[in-house]
Amino acid sequence: MRRTPFLWRLVLVLVVLAVLVQTVTHPQPVWDGRVGQPTHSRPQRNPRRHALRWAQRRARWIRQHRAALRAERRRWRAHLVRRLRRSTAACPPPAAVQALLTTGPTWHPQAPPEPAPGLPTPPAPDPTAPDPLADLRQRRGWIDQMDERQLWAVLIQVRWPYGPVCPHCGERAPGYLQVLDPDYRGGLGRWRCQVCAEAGDPGEGGTFTPLTGTILDGMRLDVRTLWLLLEAFAAGQASVEAADEARVNRLTSDRLFRLLRAALYQTRPTGLLTEDVEAILECDEVYLTAGLKGQAGGWLLEREPRQRGLKRRGRGAWDNDRLPVFGVLVRGGQVRLIVLRNLQQEHFRPLVRQLIQRGTRVYTDSYSIYDFLAQEGYDHQAVNHSASEYARDLDGDGFCEVHCNTLEGTWSWLRQMIRTYRGVSKVYLPLYVAQFEFLFNRRHENRWNRTLDVLQAAFQVEGAAVTDLLARVTTAEFAAVCPVAG
Repeated sequence: MRRTPFLWRLVLVLVVLAVLVQTVTHPQPVWDGRVGQPTHSRPQRNPRRHALRWAQRRARWIRQHRAALRAERRRWRAHLVRRLRRSTAACPPPAAVQALLTTGPTWHPQAPPEPAPGLPTPPAPDPTAPDPLADLRQRRGWIDQMDERQLWAVLIQVRWPYGPVCPHCGERAPGYLQVLDPDYRGGLGRWRCQVCAEAGDPGEGGTFTPLTGTILDGMRLDVRTLWLLLEAFAAGQASVEAADEARVNRLTSDRLFRLLRAALYQTRPTGLLTEDVEAILECDEVYLTAGLKGQAGGWLLEREPRQRGLKRRGRGAWDNDRLPVFGVLVRGGQVRLIVLRNLQQEHFRPLVRQLIQRGTRVYTDSYSIYDFLAQEGYDHQAVNHSASEYARDLDGDGFCEVHCNTLEGTWSWLRQMIRTYRGVSKVYLPLYVAQFEFLFNRRHENRWNRTLDVLQAAFQVEGAAVTDLLARVTTAEFAAVCPVAG
């Protein structure tokens, strides 16, 4: 009976030793980036897959603890710096190095270099002195450096590239057009048409200016501010930003931008996008979230305000605030974008026939609305996005020519432009899309040429036509006034 406790103690000691040996030989995995794959593995059970699985787990752990790893590296660098400082204090540097550290170098990298012999020493800048460019900083850009008459002369040249024309009767003969006041508004000038004056046609005694009958008629902006706003519009800036840059009221720039968008909407081409049968066209659609922002167009909100970031379900239409935008793009060429109420065959088929010539190669996705293209005589090929097919090679040369990625990349540019305005009302969405189409088709031109094209398009339409267009678009009847979809 006395040997029993000793045997139990011996068994307990053996068990503890066995546990310790097991722990040392087979440690538990620790999820740390400094610890690699655990030692225990079973190579007889697919070791390659086992190592790949551990590598994936470690990569996932690094992604989840990236901030912790950066903090660990910073702590390790600080620890190394402290060790270096302690070692420097324990082992002082040589006398020459100690003297250099004590006195410092004779030349500092930030100190100004000594002037060359024979040249005058430039005076040191005085921080209390007035800014010598203060008068230039008060200006608004290169336009303020030009003479006012030169700016008016450029605008008149864009308005009348072949000489003055009477806006009332269309008279072009120089003998019937007389300059009454060349200094009117600092160089704009005022003309008199003898034909209108004798016939009693509309006008103040047959007089007119280069802005008569245009969307700029009656605008009292000075010519410098007008050019600044035109350049900002051609650059794709918002009206608020343009108003701050031109130092005018926000409502002034907003009204001018809306008139310019309506003018671009009116001057859009309505015929075939291209007559080249060998060209490659891409067709696609996108849905833009655009509701009744504020009280645009006098439309009242007949529902509860939509939550910010709310995802709309189903196909886009006017009723669910997701308007479809149909696009046709020529590879290496221009694009045509049309805003629709919905994508129905009765409106979609005439639109395709009007934009695309039969026999042309057309590449789309697998949306069923494009199934009629092959029946209409188009060389139609589609990629199935639902099956993860985004490009396909037809002739086996290694180049995937069947895709609509070019037009899908254009949608990202369109969304970026719409994002600039912090949301657009669906009442005026066709005008913004027309502006994007106009600027995208001139993406290879510089800002000055785009500004001239915008001004030229503004002079091509009459002010009354633009006002009537805005009145009809405000009533949300843009499908009836669209030059393509109508």
